[in-house]
Amino acid sequence: MRYILIGFIIFCSAFAKAQSSPATSDSLVVKRKKYHATRVTTTPVIDGNPFESFWDPIPVGNNFIMTEPTNGLKERETHKTEFKIAYDDNALYVAGFLYDNDAQNIARQFSQRDDVNAQADLFGFFINTYNNQINQTRFYATSANALGDAIAEGDREDFSYNVVFQSETSINERGWYVEMKIPYRTLRFPEVEKQNWSFQIFRKIRSINEEYTFNFLDITKGVGTQYDALLTGVENIDPPLRLNLYPYASIIHDNFDGNSTTEYSAGMDLKYGINDAFTLDATLIPDFGQVAFDQVRLNLGPFEQAFGENRAFFNEGTDLFNKGGIFFSRRIGNRPSGSGNLNLQEDESVVENPSKAQLLNAIKITGRTKGRLGVGFLNAITERTEAIVSNDIDGTTRTVVTEALTNYNMLVLDQQFNANSSVSIANASTIRNGGFTDANVTAIVLNHNDKKAANNYGTELKMSNRFTPTGTESGYQAEATWNRTTGKWRPFLGYYYTGKNWNPNDLGINFETNSSIFAGDLDYVQFT
Repeated sequence: MRYILIGFIIFCSAFAKAQSSPATSDSLVVKRKKYHATRVTTTPVIDGNPFESFWDPIPVGNNFIMTEPTNGLKERETHKTEFKIAYDDNALYVAGFLYDNDAQNIARQFSQRDDVNAQADLFGFFINTYNNQINQTRFYATSANALGDAIAEGDREDFSYNVVFQSETSINERGWYVEMKIPYRTLRFPEVEKQNWSFQIFRKIRSINEEYTFNFLDITKGVGTQYDALLTGVENIDPPLRLNLYPYASIIHDNFDGNSTTEYSAGMDLKYGINDAFTLDATLIPDFGQVAFDQVRLNLGPFEQAFGENRAFFNEGTDLFNKGGIFFSRRIGNRPSGSGNLNLQEDESVVENPSKAQLLNAIKITGRTKGRLGVGFLNAITERTEAIVSNDIDGTTRTVVTEALTNYNMLVLDQQFNANSSVSIANASTIRNGGFTDANVTAIVLNHNDKKAANNYGTELKMSNRFTPTGTESGYQAEATWNRTTGKWRPFLGYYYTGKNWNPNDLGINFETNSSIFAGDLDYVQFT
């Protein structure tokens, strides 16, 4: 298996290099509209009424094309869509004019943040500051002014991304309107005189169940991010310092049965823009007291339960860490690995057994270079954790180390090439102080779309190593997939292998073991 893995690594490297040349004339041809953004010296009032004099000289973008249900139709005369885009050294300003001849029936159900599928009309501004036809930062507003934001890669959206941007909406007899202010601190872009950006405007009309985009999106081939329009005119911007500090302090006083205890805690979160493309996030002695609790569920399966991540630090800007599927952030600060095995004697009982290891600090650095190389680095340290056991006869106590001082590390390098293809290497390591088990997991991931966007090829190769006091345990996992991405008939073939010793669970999570699976299906897609 080791030689197979090495062979696959060499193949992936050669394949990525061979495909890195510019697209030829047989590439997917996308007709891309252009819109020229206007530099302004004043700022608009973001109130959902884009009728002030600020917007008058700014050119209008219009002539939207239907995405669904009938791909390629012109917009209805009764439901025209228009937009305007301006900018200064601090932010982008977007105005949307969403006309509707039956304005009184515009759906406007209010919803939670990121619930963009509620019964409400929807406006979306998608920006790609690298114009790579792969990544978008998406900002949504519903007709009820419920907001949403997400990171998109191809057709995959990650709504765990949350930033601060401003949006307001209004409705009158002609339709509804939206104004957005998107600060540059929410975006990452190269530090160049003239920015090379692309964008898309999206509209969903609930009452007639239709979707439109500014630049035509051909749903029969490729993925949505390949169909952005070009945004010109953004130049000579001097974005402000990207630095945010979030200090906290807490005092907990407990009085029970005549016994009083007081606990003090303090810490800080930091977000800093290292340069135009990379951001540093750090947290020192974090307090996750405001984080939502997990819902208790009965587990009848052979594998552990997996709960979603609710801690903002491990949610924001972490799309790169999903490459290879070897990173599960809930491992950091989780229940100590030895808390369920204290080796109690007959005359002993547990006095204290912490349910989690305290996170001391964590940092992460994420960003993408001008050469389309994405870099993600995360490091976290949890403190040594001990349980207290008491002797019921003589009252003496002893401590049991349930988790050593532990360092968790994740590194991802993701090189994009062609339009909408990438090759990545990811490494996750867990190092515990003392005689505890250490671990290392490496994954190589290739996601390739051919030049005509007709076929998608995927390969993942992974190796896990666990360094126990008795030796090293190595395991392997691999997969290879192919699927047709154009036409009405779309076949899929895949092979998935998981070795019996594959174990990424020190910093990842696994739901498969000792299996070899061949899979295939055939879809028929009707686009009208």
